[in-house]
Amino acid sequence: MKIFSKEGVEMMDIKSISRDGEKLIVKGKVMGAMSTTLLIKPEDCWQAAQLLGLRVIMYLPLLLLKGCWSLRKKDVA
Repeated sequence: MKIFSKEGVEMMDIKSISRDGEKLIVKGKVMGAMSTTLLIKPEDCWQAAQLLGLRVIMYLPLLLLKGCWSLRKKDVA
């Protein structure tokens, strides 16, 4: 999964997301050069949920479905 800036510059290439106890482990490359491992604690997830707000959280399932549909269309073509 790649994350881009609004200018289209690749900011992070996420290679894997796994779990280690209560933490999420995100491995990837930042700016295409620096390998990094991010540790996300439960309280970090809660803070992220507060940043998103209820309207965005409620939109997330639809966003996942749109991504799934988009990838299936690419596979068929």
